[in-house]
Amino acid sequence: MSNPDLRERHFQSLPAIFSLATAGHNFRMALPWDFSSDHCPVVYHYTSIEAARAIVENRTFRLSEYTALNDASEFSYARDRLIGLMRDRQVYTDLTTRIFVVSELEGLTANTGLMIGSLTPRRDDLGQWRSYAGDGGGCVLGLDARHLEHDAGVAIRTVVYDEALVDRMLCLGLGVVQQQLEDDPDDHPTLSDYARRLCVDLFSMKHPGFADEREVRISRMLVRNGDGALEDVGGNRTGGEKTPALPVGLRAGRFGPTRYVDVPLARQDGSSAIVSVGMGPTMSADAAPEASDFFQSHGLEIWRSSLPYRA
Repeated sequence: MSNPDLRERHFQSLPAIFSLATAGHNFRMALPWDFSSDHCPVVYHYTSIEAARAIVENRTFRLSEYTALNDASEFSYARDRLIGLMRDRQVYTDLTTRIFVVSELEGLTANTGLMIGSLTPRRDDLGQWRSYAGDGGGCVLGLDARHLEHDAGVAIRTVVYDEALVDRMLCLGLGVVQQQLEDDPDDHPTLSDYARRLCVDLFSMKHPGFADEREVRISRMLVRNGDGALEDVGGNRTGGEKTPALPVGLRAGRFGPTRYVDVPLARQDGSSAIVSVGMGPTMSADAAPEASDFFQSHGLEIWRSSLPYRA
C-alpha cells in the first residue's frame, strides 16, 4: 500500500482531480487558479457596444468553444508543456500512466467540447479597451462574480500564466494519476477519470505573454451523445442543485462554424447579474448618448473611462 500522506499531498495538486480524489477527506489548500468572489465581487467583460446591448437585453453571456478563441494556441501551449514533462521524465510516470494521459488528451477534443467565456478583474484597462472593445469605442460590462461562482452552473477559474508554476502543478497532477495506478492498477475507469481531469485543467493555463490580461475564465463542458452530437447536460450550483441544460447554437466564427451556449445572467431573485457598464475612452459623441440611455433604462450603473488613450 502506498504512503497515504504522500497521496494526500498529491491530491492537493489540481482542482479537477481534487474534486474527485478528496471525496471523504477533510483537507483543502488554496490552488493557484482558485477564484473567490469574496475577494473579487465584480468581474468585467470588454466588448463592442452592439454585443454589450445584446448581453444586457437578453441577460445571457455567451460561451464559445475553445477552438474559436482569439489565440488558437492557448490550449496547445499547456498541452505541449504536459507532453514535454512526460517526455523529459520531469516526474516519474510509467508507460501505462502516460498512455492513459495521452489517450484522454485525444479523447478530450474528440468526445467533449469546452465552452469558454473570458472576463477580468480589471475595470478600466487600456490594453483590453484596445484589444476587445473596439479600440476604446466599446463598453465594459461588470458582472456579479458571486452569481457566476455559485449559481450560474459554470466553472470559474483564475488563469495561471507563470511557466514554472504551470510545470509544477502539472507534475503534481501527473503524480496523482501515477499514484492511482500504483494503488489500484486494475481500476481503469478511475485512472481514466483522473487523467481526464488533469487534461481539463490545461484550460486554466496560458502563455506568460498574455499575463497582463489577468483573465478570469468561465466554462461549461459539452459531451457527445449517442447520436454523435455535442450537447449540454446542465450544470451545478455550489449548493448542489442542478441548473438546466442549455441549447447548443452554431454561429459563424473566425475559424469557421462555432458552437456556443448562452448562460443566463438572472439571479435567483430574478434580478440581473449585470451590475454596471463602462463607456470606452474613445466612444464617439454620437454613440455615447444613445448607449447611455439604453443602459440606464435597464437600471445599470454607468461610468465613463477617463484613461488617456492614444488611438
